[in-house]
Formats: sequence, C-alpha cells, structure tokens
Amino acid sequence: MIPKSALIAIAVISAVALIGLFYYVYYKGPGPSSGITSIPPLPNGINQASGQQYCINGVTNNTIFQYMSDNGIKCFRIDIYLNQNESSFVSNSTSAGAQYLGILDYATVGAQPSRSGCISGCNWTLSDWNASVANAVMEYPEVNTWEIYNEPLAGLFVSGYDNGSALNYFNMIKSAYTIIKGKEPNATIVCFGGAEMFPGISVEYEYPFYRQVWQYGASKYCDAVSLHTYSAQYYDLGQAVAPNLTLGQFYNITLYIYENLTKKPVWITETGVPSNNWTAGVSLSEQKQASFLTEDMNFFRQYPYVRRVYWFDAADRAGSGADYGLINATLRPKPALQAFLYFSRNGIS
Repeated sequence: MIPKSALIAIAVISAVALIGLFYYVYYKGPGPSSGITSIPPLPNGINQASGQQYCINGVTNNTIFQYMSDNGIKCFRIDIYLNQNESSFVSNSTSAGAQYLGILDYATVGAQPSRSGCISGCNWTLSDWNASVANAVMEYPEVNTWEIYNEPLAGLFVSGYDNGSALNYFNMIKSAYTIIKGKEPNATIVCFGGAEMFPGISVEYEYPFYRQVWQYGASKYCDAVSLHTYSAQYYDLGQAVAPNLTLGQFYNITLYIYENLTKKPVWITETGVPSNNWTAGVSLSEQKQASFLTEDMNFFRQYPYVRRVYWFDAADRAGSGADYGLINATLRPKPALQAFLYFSRNGIS
C-alpha cells in the first residue's frame, strides 16, 4: 500500500506539471510561431477514421504469431535485433502475411541499458548507429516501416549516443532516414519513439525536447510521429486526473500539441492497461482491461490524423507482474482479445 503522504506528493507534482503543460499550450504555444490560444473540444461522436490500422506489440515467436494470425491479426511492432533467429522469424512470418514496424534502438546497436544505468555496449557512437541501421536494412528486407528508437528519453533505454541530447536524437533520425530511404525510397520513417501522452509531468519534460528536435529540421526526415499512451492508475477516460480535467481531455490536449507541432500523421505505438491489481488502490480485472481497450480505441478512431494504434501487449509475460496481454501466458484468450478483434476487423487488417 502506498502511504497517504506519498499519494499526496504525487498529486501535487502532477498538478504542477499540468499547470506547466497548460502554460505551454495557452501562452507559449506548442509550436514555433503557432499562434495557438485555445484547445479544441473533444471530437463529438465516434467516426471511423478512414484507413486507420490497429496493431499489437510483442509478437516475437512462432507460437504467438500463429495464434494472432489465425485470428486475422498481422500487423505488429518489434525491436530489431541483428541476429539470425529474429530475422528468420520476421522473414517467415512476413511470408505468411505479417507486417512489421521495426524499432531501431539500443537492441539494434547491441546495448543493454537498464533502470540503474547501461550494463553493456554502452559507448556506441553515431557511426555505430549508422552501421547498425545499414545492417538492419540488409538483414530485414521485408520491413519497410521503421521507428527511430523506443522512448529515447526514458532512463530504462538511454545509452551511448542516445544520451538525452535533442541534437543527437535529430542526428540519429537524419542519418537513419538517409540510409533507409537510400535503400528503399518508399519506406516509412516514424520519429519520436513514443513521446509520452500522460502524465503531465512526463509531457512537460518531453515536449520541449521534441520541439527542439523539430526545430533542428526533423520534419524533412519523418513521415509520422509516434506517441505512447499509458494511463498509470486510470482505466476509464472519464476519470478525473486533475480538477475539471478528465483523462480523455488530457489525451486530447497532448494529441493536439504534437500534431500541431509536427503536422504529421500520429501513430500511437503503445497503449494499454494490465488486467491485474499491480497498482496499489486500483481494482483492475480482465473485464476492465477489455472495457478500457474499447474506450481507448474508440477515442483514437475519432482523430483523422491518428493513422495507427498499437496495443501493448500481445501476450502476458510470466512473472512480469503487470499483465497487459490480449492472451495470458498460457495462450488463454482474455476478453481484451475479442474487444481488439472488433477494431482490427473493421480497420485495415
């Protein structure tokens, strides 16, 4: 159980962060010379965005792929490792109809970061990054959609040249774009690696970073931008996250500032809630997970510029604590699977 004093401190910090976010939106504006003075209302009604695609994270073995494929799901997102086992898996599953968003990140350069600091392969340079990107393009010819790093500001993933510098991240985008497009001009390059949409303290910290990346000229090297949508202890978009502000309204604000900054299609490359009570004071369940998935997907389908939504995760991971999967670790389907299938079958499969 989290002490009451700690919960109060978290609430205060979140409130301060929200004030900071509103300051950016209302007074500074979310983009250079944007002239923004107000936030648009939430969309009214649920209208299917034309051609919106629904995908999942974490399909990295034949058993889970076959299960998902049998249910008509063939759109996935994975980290790209430079090893024969994974490249063979991707080749075989692509032959069976799979489509992959490949994440070029610490895994691709062979680093092993952690919450307590990088463990191995920690000193990679921009030259190492360029060589790894070139090797990935050669080893994964079936992949033509690439994401430039996963959460480049998250301490869990920071290593080497990705050290929190906006200029360094811009250089990674620019060189990866040049290498990939030189091999496959029609490839799609997705930038930002999943900027956080919530909570306020994360948005206030990350938005200035990505704004700076954009000011360096990233618009020329990005076909889309990706956001990550995790809701911490909330599992209902109608829940209040601050006085007179619901989770759905907060998501609306964050979507707005990133779309206004970039004018690029938005891909939600991770979103989800677990199905167990891993958060103190929150009563989760498999049914609540499924209900959130339906509400979450219906929310994003109202925005024409949101082109893809990737649920996290495909399957629960035994012993991981938080069970985000559409199926459990023994491949038993959870209610969330049927909820997801409604969207995947009514969007682009």
